[in-house]
Formats: sequence, structure tokens, C-alpha cells
Amino acid sequence: MTLAVSGLIHPTAVIGPDAEIAPDVRIGPYVIIEGPARIGPGCVIEGYACLSGPLEMGRENYVGYKAVLGKGPQSRTYRGEPTRLIIGDGNSFHDYVTIHRGTVEGGGLTAIGNGNILRRGAHLGHDVIMGDSCLLESDVLLAGHVQIGDCCDLASHVVIQQRVRIGRLVRFSGLGGSTKDVPPFVVQEGYNCITSLNLQGLQRIGTPPSVIDALGEAFRTLFQEGRNQGEALERVESRLGSIPEVQEVLDFIRETRIGINHIRNEERRNWCA
Repeated sequence: MTLAVSGLIHPTAVIGPDAEIAPDVRIGPYVIIEGPARIGPGCVIEGYACLSGPLEMGRENYVGYKAVLGKGPQSRTYRGEPTRLIIGDGNSFHDYVTIHRGTVEGGGLTAIGNGNILRRGAHLGHDVIMGDSCLLESDVLLAGHVQIGDCCDLASHVVIQQRVRIGRLVRFSGLGGSTKDVPPFVVQEGYNCITSLNLQGLQRIGTPPSVIDALGEAFRTLFQEGRNQGEALERVESRLGSIPEVQEVLDFIRETRIGINHIRNEERRNWCA
């Protein structure tokens, strides 16, 4: 890729000498691209956006008005090291989205997969690792070192504490938050409180009914029957461990370092704490 100033690049854009930009990239007014930034084919960068390298962006990404991607991490440990932001293909970062590069402490990398949508004002802190096909609505905030799996759906104003892991196909209701890990395939509402299996999401991606039934049984055993965690994990594995999606849930829970959120029950009608 080479930098080729053309009718697709607004004359007010400021592009540093280290940038590598595919010839068909559209760049709006007053955009700033600084440092070693590589922008792949088919990308669109709206006015006043700022992209800072080291940054690698794949194909067909959209960067909205005044989005800021790749600035240095807001971390006390950061000393100006050349850490990176890597972005895949087909993502949409709408106006005022902010994403920071990684820290040396966290491995030096913030990474975004493919086909994600971040609405107005969403924020990804340093060292966040995001999978594919996630939707983050307006003003969702992910703190540093958060990991989020594929096909997650976070409604507006959800806030996730640093170092939390969010499993695949998790759905958060608006105004929620988490300081603990959230297992795959569940719905979370409020604060640190799951409520159900994400049945709608599982059906949307074409999960077979037999697998949904198995996940439902695992969910009841793990969260609704009042068993201690070790006993519940062993029971589910002995009965359903041959099903990959169930094993995914079991492995996720066993790998937690900060704990797993609980389910809301009849005695806890308010948001969980």
C-alpha cells in the first residue's frame, strides 16, 4: 500500500509520512493520521477523526466523525512505548468512538476482530481483545484488559470493569455493568447479575435445538439449583460434557480468576450486587 493523495482525500487532511493508505480509501476534512498507520482498501474515514499508529486496519472499515483510534493508553504504567492497535475487516466505529492502544504490561496490543459495530461514544480501553460480530450501543465503556467474545450485544451505557472476560454470545441490557466474568450464552441485566440463557441469540445464529436444550439444562444446574460450583460443574460435565458449547461454558467458568456473576432469583428482585 502506498500513500496517494487524490480526490478521495480531502485537502485539509493531515497525513504523516509514515502512513500507508490504500488508493481507494476515502478521507474526510481535517482528519489526522499520524505515526505508522496502515489503512486497508475500501475504508472510509469521516471528518475530524484521528488515527494514531502503530495501527493496522483491514478492509472496508468505517470510521465516523471525531472518532479517535490508536491514541496511547491512559495507564499509569505506560511510558510511551510503541504498542499497537490492530483492527480487522468490515467494522463500523461511529462518531466519537475511542479506542486506545495496548500497554507493555498487557502484551502491547489492543485487537478488534471483524464485523463489529460500535455506536456513538463507545470506548475500548487499552489491551481490550474483541472478537467478531459484536454490537456495542451508545456510550458502552470497556475498561482496560477486557476480553469479549464473538457475537456479543451490549446495550447503551453498559460499563465493564478492567480485566473482566465476557463469553461468546452474551447479551447485556442497558445501564448494566459487571465486575466479574460473564459466561457464554447468557443474558445479563443490572449489575453483576445474569438472568437467563440467551435463547434469542442462540436461535439467531442457527444453533440446533438439541444444543439449546443441553445449554438450558446446564444453565439450570449451574445457576438455578443452588449447588456449589464444583459439584455443579462435575454434574454438567458428566451428563453434557460431550457437547462443545456446554464444554465451552465449563472451561470458561473454570478459567475465571475474578469470579462468575450469579442469577437473579425470587428473593433478589432488585439488581444483583
